[in-house]
Amino acid sequence: MNRITQSLVVKVTAVLLFVVTVILFIGGIAGIAILYHYSFYELPAEKVKAGIFRDITWDYANSVFHLYFIPNKNNPEELSSRRQELPTDSTNFFFSLKNSDGEILFSNYSGQEYRYSWVFDFIDARLLNEPYDESRMVYEEYTMECFVKNPLDAGDYYYNIEGWIDFAYKMRYSVIVVTVLSLAAGVVLFIFLMCSAGRRKGSDRVIPNGIDKIPFDLLLLIVFIIGVLEAVFFSDVYMNDIGYIISIFLFMIADILLLLLVCMSFATRYKLGGWWRNTVIWRIVNLIARILRKVANILKYFLQNLPVVMKAILILAALSVFELLVLFMAGNADYSVLLFFWFCEKIILVPAIVLVAINLQKLKEGGRKIAMGDLSYQIDTRYMFWDFKDHGENLNRISEGMTRAVEERLKSERFKTELITNVSHDIKTPLTSIINYVDLIKKENIENEKLKEYIDVLDRQSSRLKKLTEDLIEASKASTGNLQVNMAPTGIGVLFTQAVGEYEERIKNTGLELILDKPAEEVYIMADGRLLWRVFDNLLNNICKYAQPGTRVYLNLEKINGKAVITFRNISRYALNISSDELLERFVRGDRSRNTEGSGLGLSIAKSLTELQKGVLELYIDGDLFKVILKFDIINQPLVPVNETDL
Repeated sequence: MNRITQSLVVKVTAVLLFVVTVILFIGGIAGIAILYHYSFYELPAEKVKAGIFRDITWDYANSVFHLYFIPNKNNPEELSSRRQELPTDSTNFFFSLKNSDGEILFSNYSGQEYRYSWVFDFIDARLLNEPYDESRMVYEEYTMECFVKNPLDAGDYYYNIEGWIDFAYKMRYSVIVVTVLSLAAGVVLFIFLMCSAGRRKGSDRVIPNGIDKIPFDLLLLIVFIIGVLEAVFFSDVYMNDIGYIISIFLFMIADILLLLLVCMSFATRYKLGGWWRNTVIWRIVNLIARILRKVANILKYFLQNLPVVMKAILILAALSVFELLVLFMAGNADYSVLLFFWFCEKIILVPAIVLVAINLQKLKEGGRKIAMGDLSYQIDTRYMFWDFKDHGENLNRISEGMTRAVEERLKSERFKTELITNVSHDIKTPLTSIINYVDLIKKENIENEKLKEYIDVLDRQSSRLKKLTEDLIEASKASTGNLQVNMAPTGIGVLFTQAVGEYEERIKNTGLELILDKPAEEVYIMADGRLLWRVFDNLLNNICKYAQPGTRVYLNLEKINGKAVITFRNISRYALNISSDELLERFVRGDRSRNTEGSGLGLSIAKSLTELQKGVLELYIDGDLFKVILKFDIINQPLVPVNETDL
């Protein structure tokens, strides 16, 4: 099927056949209408022929009366000359024109045998003299006896039309069959052409033509204008010959092809989808809609930022203006009565709407307070009524419920923190004993190598457990704010240099290259030197554990927008398939296999300690790049020298 719809030869053939079937259908419909008008399907052939001949005879009689007789009736010589011009041998039409007295005035009938005869009445009206007056009009009545010769031996219009009538009467039912078959064939060809529209050889997708890019309503307008021009042309030009018929036939073919082109273009647009978007009307409507949406958004923004009471006042003002306009347009109504009722309405309506606006304002303020976290705020519902009062009480109950939920959450957090602290303390005591006894065993003279290996494992794991316990206690205290913080002016550059110096050798031993960058002048912040040292210690310890050997470690101290910004950057040894938020959680490590030492608390402790000192810790991961940024507010250089650390 695709091969047929994509074939250009098949489509051209289908177009030509479609034009033929449409012409046959139009001709068939016209023929059936004419045959039905002259009763070809109801009367026998002779009666049909008599009716058509009567119409032809009337046309002949009318022409003779108005073209031959009336212009020359007062001129006997000219009328006699005209009588001589009337044919007798080359026509089948004969007549005898008589006045009201039965006197023959004009005739070409001389007793010929006739097939049909009719009598037509004519009236000639003329004005006796000017000016016009109905009473001055003179009416002369005439009677014309008309005959159609028998047999039709002259080759005139009667003779020719009789042959067509005989042929049409024989073919009257065949015309119906041909019309129905042409309609069926035309429908099939039209469906095929619509299916093949936009299909091209070698491609399974729909490809638009140049005409398909023209806006569809513009294309319809062009077709409409062409149709109007054709109608004007054929209404002004009258040709009763073969040239006129040929021109109509050619224009009909062109119109069929043009309409078919429009239909196929629509089919292509429909297959591509969204055909209405390629119309001038859609573009105009879309533009107007965008403008209206912008205006609506502006009005919406304006109304949203107005207080509720002001909105109510604006609505009331607009309503009042509208009602006043109605009052002045009321016609002959009694204005005093209308104004009285208008004022009565306002006396009741205005206070009610203002009260509603005040209630809405209170509800809006209460919702805003609760949304901002003020769970203790209570809405005053004493002067509210109906649904406003119920809604206000519901908001108050929401506030109470949220307060209870927050308290329960805080209680649960405190319980977990206390549990971790207590368990850590309980573990610390027996763990200290284990470490001491392991130390004593190591001092004994043990010759068994296997036993020495076991003791080393005990020593290493007990030390690791001790470190984990200490981290747990510190993380618990840092997250709950139970640590004592001694904020003082601190030279962060000196402290930063000291921390780096402590880890410089260890960093080199792990195969890392350290690059330190800090300003020449000292940078002072408000911090607790002991806690800040702990933050640096955790971050540098992480670098030593998890940085990729053979890479560089960048440590920067900068002043940006009134803040001291400390940056730690390194390349991770392990794939960081984890988000920065997850790494800042407790017991989460970048090494998911957990083959390395560490509790997963270092970053969490550093973040909590930084926040206790009014600072910010931000963690960024970009592939294997691991970056931690610390930010503290810079203060002016203190007048009294400060002890930078308290280690």
